[in-house]
Amino acid sequence: MLRVSRLRRLRQLSQSICLALFVWLFWQTEYRGLDELPYPVSLLFRLDPLAALADLLAPGGFGWALLWPALLLVLLTILLGRFFCGWVCPLGATLDGCRTQLSASDYAVDYRWRRVKYLLLIGLLGAAFFGVQLLGLFDPLAIFLRTLTLALYPAFNLILNALFDLTYAHPVPLVGDAVNRSYPFFRDHLMAFYQPYYQLGVFTLLVFVAILLLEKIERRFWCKNLCPLGALLGLCSGHALLRRIPAGACNDCKVCNGSCRMSAANESGQHSSECVLCLDCLDYCPHERVDFAFRQPSGRRPGVDLTRRGVVASLAAGALFAPVVRATPAAVKLDSYLLRPPGAAAEMEFLQRCIRCGECMRVCIGGALHPALGQAGPVGLWTPLLIPRIGYCEYNCTLCGQVCPTGAIKLLALEKKRKTVIGLAVFDKNRCLPFAKKEECLVCEEHCPTGEKAIVFEEQELMVNGEARRIKIPRVVDKLCIGCGICETKCPVEGTSAIRVINEGESRRQRNVAVTESSYG
Repeated sequence: MLRVSRLRRLRQLSQSICLALFVWLFWQTEYRGLDELPYPVSLLFRLDPLAALADLLAPGGFGWALLWPALLLVLLTILLGRFFCGWVCPLGATLDGCRTQLSASDYAVDYRWRRVKYLLLIGLLGAAFFGVQLLGLFDPLAIFLRTLTLALYPAFNLILNALFDLTYAHPVPLVGDAVNRSYPFFRDHLMAFYQPYYQLGVFTLLVFVAILLLEKIERRFWCKNLCPLGALLGLCSGHALLRRIPAGACNDCKVCNGSCRMSAANESGQHSSECVLCLDCLDYCPHERVDFAFRQPSGRRPGVDLTRRGVVASLAAGALFAPVVRATPAAVKLDSYLLRPPGAAAEMEFLQRCIRCGECMRVCIGGALHPALGQAGPVGLWTPLLIPRIGYCEYNCTLCGQVCPTGAIKLLALEKKRKTVIGLAVFDKNRCLPFAKKEECLVCEEHCPTGEKAIVFEEQELMVNGEARRIKIPRVVDKLCIGCGICETKCPVEGTSAIRVINEGESRRQRNVAVTESSYG
């Protein structure tokens, strides 16, 4: 039993280390005064076979340089089995860690529910093959990181700021001094450069909590029945060489029938596609018969329980869904304010490559990138939008291109990034102070970052309260504006900005019909 305990502890240690590593990489996805991130912060998604599939099925070449670790994981799964789910996956480790608080009921979930994750995977692949990629919505790694980025980290940062503010305003002897002395460490290593705020934070958290609460129905319900990554790895591990001995539940015991967290071993044999190599069965087997060893396949083993009709129906549903979605008007044409980060691929390719991981939003210095709800169309959920009223694209920053794991946002050299057009600023004459109230305002021109100012002033003689006055009237120089949005962010007008950025003339697509005047009204 000593060997058993060591193996279980080894697996638990692996889960803890991998979870800590992923959280540490998440913390490193932050601007700390360096123009280049020192670590491969997108390592989690370089290991992700679903990210590799999304990249493979998107237009253009496959990103071998970034995604070769995902192919290595697939090869190891073919050899060892579905070890990633039991030893590495951060969402799986979180579910295991919450087990005592979320103990499952005695309700027995029908084994046929296992088909759902395979049918979901097949449907998603069918849609992706025909141009609509939704893998990122169900990818457990994307779900895990999205939740950290959009919900948990902003709340963590807000609580820390409130704590330090409280101890500074109301000093408590000894405790207050200790907290204040620790502030430089938290500021430099754990806290955000600016307090992050994101749209869809509550919605993202609710999705994550729902996955956790599924544990109340059945242990690892998500992993068993819904996870498309688990389905993909299960298909790869069906004939793995590392095998459980005996292959199924023993006739005189059958303890593993109800104790296996994945219900992988029963009277019909061991379902290799479901076993995550947690090694629990080594521990709870009362006769110490269970072992794992490398063996050549012998005899028929239980396979994935799929019907031909189910496979065809799922594939057809995905294949039908894609052209129906693509036949709708492009959101980028319907919404002039739909802006993507610099380096983003053309909209159709962008939607096919983006896996909604949130890395670009996490690293955005200006807090400009936020997840889409319906702005980007029916398949744009959680894809990054640039919302200039909330934040702007920093002129000297290339971080979003550094962290994107699939090439949806391409890494641009700084000089090229400074010239990349993501939109065009236009004035609303009904709100802009010089136009609407004949009051001078220089804020937009002062903040414009381009070498030669894209916002200039022209003096005009206007009648103000019955007398002639010379007022500086702003104008956007179309050929110099890159659409960074800082003018919209800094505009002092309350509510909707008096200058807004539209997606006119962005570099990633052909220029629309030119705007004849850089103003509305």
